[in-house]
Amino acid sequence: EQGKIKEAEKYYKKASEYRLNYYNPSTLYNYQKLKEILDEKGIQLVCIQYPVREVESLKKMFTDPEGIIFVDNEEIFKEALKKGDYTEYFTDDFGGEFGHCTPKGNRLLAENIADTLIREYFKKRIRSGKFLSNNR
Repeated sequence: EQGKIKEAEKYYKKASEYRLNYYNPSTLYNYQKLKEILDEKGIQLVCIQYPVREVESLKKMFTDPEGIIFVDNEEIFKEALKKGDYTEYFTDDFGGEFGHCTPKGNRLLAENIADTLIREYFKKRIRSGKFLSNNR
């Protein structure tokens, strides 16, 4: 808003690097505990990143992210925001560069989650022959 584009880009990059390397201890514990519980029950964990944020920060919460499905919402929302207005997708900016979704934002989010689950879960299970033999 102040027209300080270079300075804004510099601090945006700094904030992104910080988010990539810092985790709230409670959040980190909860994600790891959730994975532990789901692994014990044979249930695959699905982690969904916030719109516009990089998925790497979620992946780095786990010492072994193998077997976790990560839904990346960074590029899909960045592309949508290039074509449309911010208020088409978000009602506020509580997350800094994103906020709570509008119905249009929720639709984009839901479609991306569904596409990822189809690609990463269902298609792999069908190809491996596990889809019909295991009801999980």
